[in-house]
Amino acid sequence: MTRMPAHLRAELGQLVEAVSALSGMDFRRYQRSALLRRVLHTVDQEGAGSIAGLVSKVRTDRDCLQRLRAAMMLHVTSLFRDEGYYREVRKNIGFLATYPSSQLWVAACSTGPEVMSYRILLHEAGLAQRCRVYATDLSESAIAQAQAGQFEDHQLAEYERNYLLAGGQGRLTDYCTRVDGRWRFNAALLDDVVFGVHNLLTDASFNDFQFISCRNVTMYFDPQGQSRVHTLLHQSLRPFGYLGLGLSESLMHSPYREDYRQTHPGEPLYRKIR
Repeated sequence: MTRMPAHLRAELGQLVEAVSALSGMDFRRYQRSALLRRVLHTVDQEGAGSIAGLVSKVRTDRDCLQRLRAAMMLHVTSLFRDEGYYREVRKNIGFLATYPSSQLWVAACSTGPEVMSYRILLHEAGLAQRCRVYATDLSESAIAQAQAGQFEDHQLAEYERNYLLAGGQGRLTDYCTRVDGRWRFNAALLDDVVFGVHNLLTDASFNDFQFISCRNVTMYFDPQGQSRVHTLLHQSLRPFGYLGLGLSESLMHSPYREDYRQTHPGEPLYRKIR
């Protein structure tokens, strides 16, 4: 990996401090290399000329600050993203039936497709009425989109393909209807979903869960940030519960990595064995 020039690192550090102070969201534990790409794109979009120029602009332009904050919290998500992972979840999710009721946390849920993926899985496993899903994200606007439960026409083919490759037992259109030119997930899928804003880096554990999905988010944090998040996840996950991560993530920076067993080589699904 190319080392970041000292002047860029210094300017980026000033920007991170400014945004954290002005927005109330602490970006100091985010990997600088991941932030730099988004920040430089915003520099171009805002016509700021440089990162230093962007620092000056966010201090006086509230709208610019909000646009930059949104860019720094990039949301990339899809229904049944990484279908092999969801096939592995299907093999293991039946353990929830051993509880009278259970709770699943989708941390950093973004705009909602991951939440809907789990709700469909629970429905097809006969567990939809017995498992409450909690969906949280740092972004208020992402949570609002997730609650709406909608997606665009052009996404249907991709979502349908992912669903089938993930072992779908019917047709995706069994779970959504077309309304005013967009697709909307059936209201029943949103039943028993609790949405809320939660910061993985600064907020405390708020419940005990049998399953936690925290996918494609820790990869953007530095080692200290990853350690902090994994401590929170470990505190929140009940013994013998499951933890799902993204394909580019691991337990390397978890202080509790010896407490987990991977369910299948190559798929980032782990069971807490102690």
